[in-house]
Amino acid sequence: MNHSRMIEACLACFAACEITAAESIKISNADYLRCIALCRDCIELCQLCIKLDLRDSDYRHQIMKVCIENCLDCAKECERFPNSEYHVQSAKACRVCAEEMQKMLN
Repeated sequence: MNHSRMIEACLACFAACEITAAESIKISNADYLRCIALCRDCIELCQLCIKLDLRDSDYRHQIMKVCIENCLDCAKECERFPNSEYHVQSAKACRVCAEEMQKMLN
């Protein structure tokens, strides 16, 4: 297994979601609240997936499954804002992250 690709995808997702959440907060519009929440969950879950994978935790696959689900939900939500480059990039990063994690589970 190529763990480095998954870790790189998680880091990219973490960074994209961090920026997107911060930019969404600045907009201060209730339409972005779900996006902010999902991005924040992505940030935490991606970090946790990296940590658990690096320490070969018995629970890493369970958390990866949750992270994949969150990444896909986050991508869908971010895609609601196609005029925002931050949201477009975050959606892409979330989808790549989910794909790389899925490869780890197969």
